[in-house]
Amino acid sequence: MAVTLAEQATGAVDTAPAITHGAIVELAAPVDAAGGPRVCVVVQADLFNETHATVTLCPLTAVVGGESLFRVAISPQEHTGLTVECEVQVDRITSVRRHRIVKVIGHASATRMEQVDQALRRWLAL
Repeated sequence: MAVTLAEQATGAVDTAPAITHGAIVELAAPVDAAGGPRVCVVVQADLFNETHATVTLCPLTAVVGGESLFRVAISPQEHTGLTVECEVQVDRITSVRRHRIVKVIGHASATRMEQVDQALRRWLAL
């Protein structure tokens, strides 16, 4: 990562983890939303993650309902940053402006993301 002279002078070097496919991120809650931040998994291809103004995500829910055809269970034991068992809600895919991402809290495994990708293909008939 190249650091500019201005960043060196001010100490304002951006050391935030990169937003990559499979990253589990926390979103800032919209101003009009009741409740706290939302946790989501990045499903957008890495090719677009550094340059596009928005990031495509699937929200996670702790309400595990067993819709295994189109929801994927994700565990806190997988270096995810999660504290409870969750499901990836591929039926609620959305895109948000990059600035709404507050932080990266973990990352889903490659195996888990393949399951998410397969569920997305089923949901979107791709």
